[in-house]
Amino acid sequence: MNGRAMKQSLLILMTSLVVQAPMFAESVSSKSYHKRIELLTYLRELEPVVKNFRGEDPEGKPTELNAPEGKEGFRMKKYNEAKRIYQEGLQYHFEGNYSSAYQRFLECQLGIEKMTEELSQLYILRAEEMMKTAMERKNPNNHMDKALLDISIEYGKGSYFRQDVMDIPREAPFSRRMYDPKEAHYSYNKYDIEKNLELGYKHLGLAKEARANALKVEKNLEKHQKLQPNHRKYRIDLYFGAINLARDSKANAINIYKLKYPYDNYYLNNSQAKSETLKDENGAPVEGQPVKVDGVTYDFTKNPYIKYDNRMQAMFDVRVPEDYRVDHADVRGRVYDLDSNNMVFMKYDQERKKALNVPAKPAAGSTSNPQQ
Repeated sequence: MNGRAMKQSLLILMTSLVVQAPMFAESVSSKSYHKRIELLTYLRELEPVVKNFRGEDPEGKPTELNAPEGKEGFRMKKYNEAKRIYQEGLQYHFEGNYSSAYQRFLECQLGIEKMTEELSQLYILRAEEMMKTAMERKNPNNHMDKALLDISIEYGKGSYFRQDVMDIPREAPFSRRMYDPKEAHYSYNKYDIEKNLELGYKHLGLAKEARANALKVEKNLEKHQKLQPNHRKYRIDLYFGAINLARDSKANAINIYKLKYPYDNYYLNNSQAKSETLKDENGAPVEGQPVKVDGVTYDFTKNPYIKYDNRMQAMFDVRVPEDYRVDHADVRGRVYDLDSNNMVFMKYDQERKKALNVPAKPAAGSTSNPQQ
């Protein structure tokens, strides 16, 4: 091939590449379509998170779930703003104005990125607090309550309790039991308690790592580079990863509470809704006290919404401290306040509510609010 023919061939090749280039570029309509679906997924995942942790109102007070505009929590306000921008993008998208739609979707994406960055930090802090609290004694006045380290020391296979007290053969009823039978669960549950501690902190470490990696994205760009939509998507996915890993850590802390305090839900089995009668250090009986769930005490055995199994809703599970029951519901993707309205106060079953003599719901602020 002579030089003239080679030049013509190169010219034809370059022309064909220039013509085909737009074929490989994604159209604005396609970008708008994919971003619409992506953001809808994020908003759906954020909904229970924001409803459980709405934040304070402008005056720094706890907020109700359906608070009027201007009184909602700061996280709920940001979430509603993101939804408003997303809705504007939808309108433009369905009108066929894909350029304006895509710009609105990018604004919504930026808002979601900022929300997930803050929420991931909140989740990590709450998970860390729950793990630390679960390791300690819940009730310092109860001599049967044990810290996690004490359980590891006192109830292992080589411990005094196992070797000289629990595992020693005896002839009943002539030989007296040398331990309280309610103490034995520490020995049975020791391995599971320790394993949940291990997994809880493992998940917490992974959550911190995911969030740190998200924060590094901008630092790893070149000086001339700016954050692109694909960078923001990557960061949001990492923030959601941190949130879900922190949820796993919270679930491990909740499991520790359930394993350490299996008898705290005794109130659900008696019509007076009282906690179990215990004995003090001198062996004298201590009368159980009525248990309140979200400020309400009545015969919970007749509540048709209670299920006595591992699907029990968070507000009824007093093995978990009250401040963390919203986290207990959130771990399952539930909204704590909605469950409380439906299952404790029977908001949508007024006749059943009257039949069971359920007291009126306490006014907002009259009881402790677990929200941040």
